[in-house]
Amino acid sequence: MIITTSLRENEALIARAQELAYELGADYQPRRKLSLAKCLERFGAFYLLYEDRLSFVNVNGSELSFHPDTAVLRIKALHDALISLLGQSPKSILDTTMGLASDSLVMTAVGNRVTALESQEVIFQVVSRGLATYQTDDKRLEKAMRSIKAIKSDSLSFLKSQADHSFDIIYADPMFSETIKESENLQAIKPLANGSRLTEEWLDEAKRVAREKIIIKAHFRDPIFEELGFERQVRPNQKLHYGFMYLKGGH
Repeated sequence: MIITTSLRENEALIARAQELAYELGADYQPRRKLSLAKCLERFGAFYLLYEDRLSFVNVNGSELSFHPDTAVLRIKALHDALISLLGQSPKSILDTTMGLASDSLVMTAVGNRVTALESQEVIFQVVSRGLATYQTDDKRLEKAMRSIKAIKSDSLSFLKSQADHSFDIIYADPMFSETIKESENLQAIKPLANGSRLTEEWLDEAKRVAREKIIIKAHFRDPIFEELGFERQVRPNQKLHYGFMYLKGGH
């Protein structure tokens, strides 16, 4: 894997890129004013370090960056379906599919303690570093970003390593089986994401580790709700539905 800098490079940025290359086990390559297209031609997919963020450029030219944009809109909204399903805060929540961390941010912003898992190396590096360094005037959002505990792990291995009833709620938002044309970032994450579906084994472990409930999000046409026995919260005119399952300690 290659890492290079943005065109507006300086000595400090180059030094940071070299340090990061060492940390990630990647190779640093000087930018030499090459266009993104030329970089792709020369390096294949690569990490791109800007002054304020790390991003990743896929072979198709789409660029994955961390930005809390969708979470910001949801935090400011008067009603959010996921927050309603969580119940009273604060809760300890395990988000087993961090991705761009939008759901983790929304859940954290209302006072919950969130541990977020991401199995894919590139997504983990871009998003966890973004959560740690992204700066905004919105101090509530910044506090939420810094307080998410991001862990690189696949969800099943992590669940198996946890004691019974370790979290109040377990949440999963697996990669959609149906294509939804939304933000550029969703297009950029698709080739990098873990496309595996939730399984009975995952559910068994989640039931053991969660105290109150398990919540999943999927496309309304996805049969996963019925396959795994989740009650579906139908959202009129919304392509994504939530499913929930109360456990014995829950309501």
